Amino acid sequence: MGIDAWHIMRKKISMGPVSTAQDVAMKIISSGLAAMPIVDEQQEVLGVVTEIGILGAIRQGTDLAAITAASIMVPAPLVADINTPSDELVRMLLENCCSVITVLNEKKYAGVISRHMLMDAFTSPRFSRYEEKERKGPFACI
Repeated sequence: MGIDAWHIMRKKISMGPVSTAQDVAMKIISSGLAAMPIVDEQQEVLGVVTEIGILGAIRQGTDLAAITAASIMVPAPLVADINTPSDELVRMLLENCCSVITVLNEKKYAGVISRHMLMDAFTSPRFSRYEEKERKGPFACI
């Protein structure tokens, strides 16, 4: 028995499409994620801004405070449903060379899962105990 996406995902952390790239970069740094979901007011996922996108803009000499998240986001991010099994999440990350999966619940943004979150879930000494129980809440990553 494995755990599902909703057990692993981090609480909703996202930015809006009109956020500046500078603000998105600061949120990426402070969150420890390699990409930031970009969502609209209805919590529909529009894309993700990646570290690579930020670094590319910096390399081009772009003023990050002068551009929006929408202008540098990847418009078709890797997404999974909250009930996607963890082994499928691992497969998705490996096959797509992505660093995060955006998690949806009924087509609305629910959270995000990173490679590090998955590694933590599978390597934590608490994982095997957690996996055996009837779960009512998320696995708390350390």
